[in-house]
Amino acid sequence: MAGMATEHATGLVICVTGPESTGKTTLARELAATLAAPLVPEAARVYLAGRRGYDRADVLAIARMQLEWERTALERGAGVIVADTDLTVFRVWWEERFGTLDPWLEATLGERSPRRYLLARPDLPWEPDPLRESPHDRERLFARYRAALAEDGFPHAEIGGSGSTRLAGALEHVRNWLAQA
Repeated sequence: MAGMATEHATGLVICVTGPESTGKTTLARELAATLAAPLVPEAARVYLAGRRGYDRADVLAIARMQLEWERTALERGAGVIVADTDLTVFRVWWEERFGTLDPWLEATLGERSPRRYLLARPDLPWEPDPLRESPHDRERLFARYRAALAEDGFPHAEIGGSGSTRLAGALEHVRNWLAQA
């Protein structure tokens, strides 16, 4: 699935991705603030708030919501946006939970706008959260994310450490990508 630009979206997406409880939201917020870039939050947190389960239709609805939020941020003319997840998460989530990808999701993955990925390593302590499902499987899921990113062909970098070390490593990669853009 090679990355292709959508006809409406312009700008570069810096997406923070990876398994649960790896500091993605914190890193995305810090990056957006440091870069003075719009932040696209995680739609699943809004959609699933107060719910006790989900099904295929819910995952597709969340994916559409996430994609719409991203497109809206890009259409506002920001040269760079920071996304606290994107369709890569939905790909891994779907395959883990339901198996073979939904045709819409598979097609839409191939239409993503230009982006770079920061893959968060599972080197932070697990923090419980009502939406998290895999406290003992983060290393295996990390490998799944790594393989998905390699298959998709978008540039990506693995980010580890905590606090300012994690942010500094992410910023180094982001600044290099922006200099090349």
